[in-house]
Amino acid sequence: MMPQLLYPGLTSLLFLLFALQISAHMMISSPPPLGSLSNPNLRSSDIDYNLKDPLSPSGLTYPCGPNFDLYSLSPQGNPVAIWAAGSSQSFTVDGGASHNGGSCQASLSIDGGKSFKVLRSYEGGCPLKRNYQFSIPADVPATKKAVFAWTWFNQIGNREMYMNCAVVDITPGSGGKGGWAKKPEVFKANIGNGCATVERFDVEFPNPGDDVARGGEGNFASPAGDCGTVNRGADSGAGEGSDSPPAGDSPGSSTTDPTRPSQPNSGAVPTTSACGTKTVTAKPEGTMVFTRTFTVTW
Repeated sequence: MMPQLLYPGLTSLLFLLFALQISAHMMISSPPPLGSLSNPNLRSSDIDYNLKDPLSPSGLTYPCGPNFDLYSLSPQGNPVAIWAAGSSQSFTVDGGASHNGGSCQASLSIDGGKSFKVLRSYEGGCPLKRNYQFSIPADVPATKKAVFAWTWFNQIGNREMYMNCAVVDITPGSGGKGGWAKKPEVFKANIGNGCATVERFDVEFPNPGDDVARGGEGNFASPAGDCGTVNRGADSGAGEGSDSPPAGDSPGSSTTDPTRPSQPNSGAVPTTSACGTKTVTAKPEGTMVFTRTFTVTW
């Protein structure tokens, strides 16, 4: 005979909350970040089961979240990968709540987390798939304990910034032209710095760098507030799901360069912020929005 539950409604609620917790948000699983269960350098007491949580809205946990203190420790802060300058690499994203995607960046710090330079920007559709490709510039200086970072700005939900970091060694490459010195600083918003992303749009980074992949539904918007200098460059991007090198403009892309007209797009409306003027594609009439409702009985 099965034991009778005294509070079956409460049990259902607890189960729901547990399910939401273990599937909440997203994080990188490879390379294994600081605080991750899959990081071979950590003790059980070092594991953070909340790695999928966003950074503090005050900015106190930037960079890399509350586990960055592990970086200065040994073996906790030891490298989990060795990457050669000039090589192609990838990262893997796991989780259960992608918030309809958004925009992400892969970046690298060679000064212990003081600054992060963008390796590749993924505008729209991130992280709606698991694997993402990027390249290490050929002229990145050889660095022990460099910090690879994945940052994400969700499309739907609270205005947040997500960030996971993994420690890697960078070995010498060809030393050819890789443009490392000209790479922009990683984009920061929603962490009390005066810059914020716009809900229900994929953020179009003010300065995405020279390697941009485009995906998602094509609904892009500039961030609002003091978000730095706009430098869209060639505004190139690959199609959704593609990790091929960017080549030219993608449909629906836009620019603040007055010499380059926006691509024609039905329902496009101009929006203005401190980061410049962009053309944002509105959802066409008739678009269906599905809402999932949970009912809990006490």
